[in-house]
Amino acid sequence: MIKPLPTLALAVSLSLLGACSSTSDQPKSEPLVQTFRISQGMKVRLQKPEGFKLTKEHYGFVQPETFSRIRINEVEIPYEQYRAKLSADNLFKNQLQLTNSQQVEINGANCTLLTLRQVIAGTYYEKLWLIAGDNLSSLQIEASYPESSSKQHKNAIKQSLYSIAVQTNDNARLYTGLPFMLTNTVNFKLVQRNINSVVFISNNYPDASVVISHGKLSSEIQNTEKLAHTFLNNSKSLSEVEIINSMPAKVGGIPAIATEALAFKNEKSAWIYQVTSSQKSKFLLIQALSKKENKDGFKKDLQTLLDKFKFRSI
Repeated sequence: MIKPLPTLALAVSLSLLGACSSTSDQPKSEPLVQTFRISQGMKVRLQKPEGFKLTKEHYGFVQPETFSRIRINEVEIPYEQYRAKLSADNLFKNQLQLTNSQQVEINGANCTLLTLRQVIAGTYYEKLWLIAGDNLSSLQIEASYPESSSKQHKNAIKQSLYSIAVQTNDNARLYTGLPFMLTNTVNFKLVQRNINSVVFISNNYPDASVVISHGKLSSEIQNTEKLAHTFLNNSKSLSEVEIINSMPAKVGGIPAIATEALAFKNEKSAWIYQVTSSQKSKFLLIQALSKKENKDGFKKDLQTLLDKFKFRSI
């Protein structure tokens, strides 16, 4: 997995601006290089093009007289998944014409640079999207300016994009965009972060894993226990599921159903402990698997992990 964000590192000696000061209009003494706190776990340094200024509207810069802007966004989708979404057809659905796509290297990091065209109120605009990221999230630097702008103006904007430097705290970013977090993951190691889930493997028991995910169904959930059984019986990765028991439980202080089951995964027998919580049409699913002979010891480690689970506001 490529990791461009950590390699776009900020120097430790840089003075970092807070989120409030970095998005407010500043006097003429604004420094040439600005640092923005995009989220709790990400800070982005960017050079301000000549004639541009900070803005209250978004993280980045504007030049009102030329209707030009540079905006910084963190997208809560892993880099490879987000890049796959940016196809010409998908962009066209949003009235964006893709004219060029290229891979560029900045500070040793592999990034994607898209050149787009859009008509707004009868004026043709050119847009540059510089996209970097890793398995936790993506960073998108979006520049927009009239297509008729001078070459000097366009070059100044592109130079700003290429000045990007990023400082990240992966522990803080791990749960970005998710409605839950774990305050401690002792005895477990994170191996995958998806759009709506995280996957851990056990440090103590071979082949044991925990998947925590959330989602939304098309209709309101009436029976959480029935939903829990549906998840198990309809799982594409499990076969010959035998539900042993289901009982009331709590996760993060919220009522849930804890279900134990036996099944086969990849033609190997497995013990499953699943915690399911639901509210209206939303659900939380924690599914843990281990070898049957390891279930007692693994369940103790799992309980320690669940004790560190909490819901968070995003």
